[in-house]
Amino acid sequence: MLSIFKRSPKDPLRQKVKDLKCRQIHFVDEHYDEVVAKMQSEPAAMLMLSPVNYYAVKEKYIMAKVYSNKDFTENYAEFFRYDSDKLVSSTKLFKVDKLTASKAFAKVGIIIK
Repeated sequence: MLSIFKRSPKDPLRQKVKDLKCRQIHFVDEHYDEVVAKMQSEPAAMLMLSPVNYYAVKEKYIMAKVYSNKDFTENYAEFFRYDSDKLVSSTKLFKVDKLTASKAFAKVGIIIK
């Protein structure tokens, strides 16, 4: 009877990501399914996406939330697909290496040394 009040176990990765800094990058809504399929084995697949100013394309876009520690040695990314500012789909967290994260940030003007 009391099992309905029992809390589900929290994902340890989600707890870890909560302490990292989050940056958002908006991308053009193309290649989403292909990128999500490749992200597990090849994190550089996120570089296939083209960044866009959020205000330029309001109908359909992909938002990536990239969580990083201070020295960018640990990075995680998750993707959200929006249509008319409504969430259509989302992904799990993917581990991203420092080089791929720095290239993705460089596309939007954030330079990582």
